[in-house]
Amino acid sequence: MTVKGLKRRVLPELDDEFAKDLGEFETLDTLKTRVREDLEHEAKHAADRDVRGELMKQLASRLPFEVPASLVAREIDRRLEDFARRLIDQNIDPRQAGIDWNAFRESQRDVAREAVAAALVLDEVTRREQLDVTDEEVEREVGRYAERTGRTPAAVRAALEKEGGLSRVYAGLRREKSIDFAMSRATIAGNS
Repeated sequence: MTVKGLKRRVLPELDDEFAKDLGEFETLDTLKTRVREDLEHEAKHAADRDVRGELMKQLASRLPFEVPASLVAREIDRRLEDFARRLIDQNIDPRQAGIDWNAFRESQRDVAREAVAAALVLDEVTRREQLDVTDEEVEREVGRYAERTGRTPAAVRAALEKEGGLSRVYAGLRREKSIDFAMSRATIAGNS
């Protein structure tokens, strides 16, 4: 074996110049503050997701009847379509991805059943508590989506109307209100 050369990784100094090279930071302290805020924000979101996930499991367990198989099948289809869409967004042809779609479909059965059960309970919460969504809330959501995708709110709204997606926005916001309502009434027990 012949050694043709040695390379040594040289890391930049963590100083104000490094922070400035990243673009929007004047000092290293500003960069550190931003990183800390971002990490705290992500940790809070992760904790919220965990609590919401546990809430959904608890709600699903309270359904007093078996979830209709047709609703579970529809949820599995939705999950498969969503997964295929994400593959396409990554320029991967779902048909060429080497995925056993039947096995994938079966692997989604329990989580789909749980999601449908939780949705049914949330729909009942929405009905009982008369939670509704205003047009202004929908417009704000359309605006947020437009901002994330770099499109105008009018273009997003037009696409949603064309695809029949506006009702999904209303339903999603109603469901979020139901989850928020349930979260406000839930007792959260710690692991300690």
